[in-house]
Amino acid sequence: MKEFFLHVRQSRKGGKSGGKEMKQLPIPVPILKKPYEAPFLPRNICEDRFDPEHCQRAAPGIERLISNSYRSIVLSEESKKKILDLVTSSILYASLHKSHLDHIVICGKMLLEGLPCPRTIGGSNLLTGIIGRSVKQFTGIDMMKWGAVPLKRGPSVSHELPYTCTQIEAFLGSNKPVLVFPEIESSVNGNGKSIRTGRAYSEKIRKFASSLFSPAINVSKKGDKVYIVPIAVSYDFVAEDNYFVRLAKADNIKKSENPLVFFAGKLYYTFLESHFFYNLYNLGRGNIYIDIGQPILVEPNASKKELAESAYTAAAKSYRITMPALVSYAISRGATTKDELKKSVERYAMILKETKANFHTTLGLDKSVEVALQ
Repeated sequence: MKEFFLHVRQSRKGGKSGGKEMKQLPIPVPILKKPYEAPFLPRNICEDRFDPEHCQRAAPGIERLISNSYRSIVLSEESKKKILDLVTSSILYASLHKSHLDHIVICGKMLLEGLPCPRTIGGSNLLTGIIGRSVKQFTGIDMMKWGAVPLKRGPSVSHELPYTCTQIEAFLGSNKPVLVFPEIESSVNGNGKSIRTGRAYSEKIRKFASSLFSPAINVSKKGDKVYIVPIAVSYDFVAEDNYFVRLAKADNIKKSENPLVFFAGKLYYTFLESHFFYNLYNLGRGNIYIDIGQPILVEPNASKKELAESAYTAAAKSYRITMPALVSYAISRGATTKDELKKSVERYAMILKETKANFHTTLGLDKSVEVALQ
């Protein structure tokens, strides 16, 4: 019980003014505690949209879509064996994110190779935005029917993240593999530091966010065997490499508090994504590589931060740097002529060898420069 004071007026007895005075009367009022309510969860939070018939029909279309821009998707027998050895366990694939095509490449290749097809946690702009709609319209590939779960990417950690983690936990608990892109990007705005997850970026490998690894720990606590499988997806030439700078600029414009500027940034971003898809068939060259790192068994008492660090280290170690990719990097740094490219690439190659990076020289320097300048 708690007392609230009620203000009442009482008439004065006597006095010239005949006015009234205020008096406070304590009235006991019971305080009823509101029962705890769990946060609202959408009805379809644990819905699995995976349609195996659609996937079987669409998988060859994915291969045709990719092969118009790239020669092939390379997944080694060693990498396949690492996955096949875990088919009786729950698998959380933690992949690097280098292109808007990553989720299509990984899911399509795994299905074509007879591997467990993962449910993808991807940016809503890729699954239900202009790129997702364009892929569905022109190729018949509906990633939502591949069990994909869209996650809205914004200037801070998405409010949908707890629901997404619930979805991941439900999938893993049902022995359904899940693919996530946990690289984080930190930026500073007027409100301080913000974090965005899963943003494609071709130049460097960023740390993994720990929150997406919590569902794996929760499932492990229930007695299920869960593995984190690090994935390094890499490209000889990233198809939309020249778009990243402009996409980042458009993204910054969208941060404006001015509604007109924000709308202009959103239109610009949509235009760039549309233009990228329209030119997809002649942007990319070379191969795409999917390399699997050493699987990590999730212990019930594991730390999500340590899991994220271990997965990040394994994915970074497996990340393949090819000679064409190095040439592409040199071009992005301002080298234009053959002589400039060769000098830059030779310098970068020496650094990579000294650091014992996963550097591949299958395609020689001269041929790589020739292809890049076409």
